[in-house]
Amino acid sequence: MTFKQSFCTLAALLVSACQSHSQPQSQPAVLQTVTPSIVAEISSAIVALKGGETPTLAHNVFTQSPQLILTHGQSSGGMANTALSALPISTFELQLRANTCVLYYPKANKFVPLHYATCTPFEDTSK
Repeated sequence: MTFKQSFCTLAALLVSACQSHSQPQSQPAVLQTVTPSIVAEISSAIVALKGGETPTLAHNVFTQSPQLILTHGQSSGGMANTALSALPISTFELQLRANTCVLYYPKANKFVPLHYATCTPFEDTSK
């Protein structure tokens, strides 16, 4: 292989590597609409990712922010509910991955695709 061929091959590899990293694998997202079935799907995804009991979520979950912070609360019987987390706080992020809305759990580096949710990329307007 000549120097010119080696140089061209190396240049092609570098260009392709740069292009593959320019596309983000995931991006923070918010929900376009929220229905009871979407809230139920998100609750089920949280249990699938983390375990524990199904959390109670707000009717407008993930409409203003891509982050969800859960703290342990109380069960309907008034007892402290720590089954959802051994730690007092758990965080989740709604993401768009390859045009699919997913719920991401950073602590375990896992995600669950959401089949009924429609997401749009989050645009931070606070800056």
